[in-house]
Amino acid sequence: MTVSNVEDQPWEGGVSVPVLPPHVPLFDSAAIVVAQPTDAQAGVAVAYSRGIFTRQAWSTGHPVPGVIEVLPPQDVRQVRDQIREQLAVRGDGLDHLPLRAFLTVADVYLSPEPSARYASATFGAIAEQAPGQLAGTVTYPDGVAGTVAGSATGVSGESHVPPLPPGFLAPLRTGDMRSLAFHLEKALTAGDLDPLWQHLLAFAQQAAA
Repeated sequence: MTVSNVEDQPWEGGVSVPVLPPHVPLFDSAAIVVAQPTDAQAGVAVAYSRGIFTRQAWSTGHPVPGVIEVLPPQDVRQVRDQIREQLAVRGDGLDHLPLRAFLTVADVYLSPEPSARYASATFGAIAEQAPGQLAGTVTYPDGVAGTVAGSATGVSGESHVPPLPPGFLAPLRTGDMRSLAFHLEKALTAGDLDPLWQHLLAFAQQAAA
């Protein structure tokens, strides 16, 4: 490995590295990419889990605080493009399968097209949890339930199979946000929904713009 800085270096990564970063399990969710210099004293792990990409810097040398940061879309795009360039090189010795999985997840995350996440959703009860903060319930075919929460700062959601408890409310990616805005607007036009859903629609439209 020769990579030490995601900001200005190409990525070399996979699931096999001399020393794994602390507290970052392999394939915790969809994909994980690790880069580290040849001396294996430091590195960077970029992972996707629960709808967000995170970056964690680490060191096997002198103890340093572990810092995990959420990557904005432009940083996700940068990492994706760097990996794509490396995968175009034959005989690079990289483990292509996890890297291609990472590319797929990044492409879907960055896609501006609406997903199908809320195409079959039925919007139910909604309440104001705090001033300017709304939380509503949604149901899907086959007994799947979910929650959508929104405010002026963003919209998040989760889905689960009862009787399991609700899961972590993750920020909606762009495609899911546009799916919510499109199908919630249709439901408001066609049905008798609580007017608070109109406010949540405004939050979704603002976030998806």
